[in-house]
Amino acid sequence: MKAEVFKPGNIKKLKKDFDNIDECDKPVYYMVINLFESFPGKISAIKVYRGSDIDLKIRLGNTDYRYIKILKSKSGMFEIMRLPLDERKIGKYSLYDMIRNDVESGNELKRETRNEILKYIDFNRNRKKLLYILNDSENANYYIMKETTIKDIVVRDIEYMYTKNSSYRVYNGTIPVKFIGDYWSSYLKRRKKTEKDVWKSLITQ
Repeated sequence: MKAEVFKPGNIKKLKKDFDNIDECDKPVYYMVINLFESFPGKISAIKVYRGSDIDLKIRLGNTDYRYIKILKSKSGMFEIMRLPLDERKIGKYSLYDMIRNDVESGNELKRETRNEILKYIDFNRNRKKLLYILNDSENANYYIMKETTIKDIVVRDIEYMYTKNSSYRVYNGTIPVKFIGDYWSSYLKRRKKTEKDVWKSLITQ
């Protein structure tokens, strides 16, 4: 799939043309500009993809790359991922059956069930070790997270959702923007890091 390639010398023109970019695409191009300006001399090129499992491919050196998926919030929600739990078979049972049995016998998912959810997430992903950038479109906030963090959030949300109502056979993966914002703030506080520290560690280190 052909991609747009941006190098440090292209950014001035991209900034000049930014207002003419389609609103749906602006978070992607904003991030291209922001990454080059935040890490001068560190990024040699950024590729922008359309209709792919990634939005950005960042080149730091000859063989060092970062793969980015950007999710933009809609109506106060992030659409993280959709998992048809009843289609995932484990032996003679479905993953939905395992989750329902766990929550009906207690308030927590068993370790085996958690592991099966994680395997299913991996099965539905074409690319491993993605970085996610979540754009809170209403407040112009951007959060960067490892795929392992996204997985943890999804498993927690499934556990919470199915303890309240276990009738959903498909997990729609919509997470409130407020939850992501609170999670991000808590993460920074626990790790005693600034936002810049986290971005730098995930993008350039």
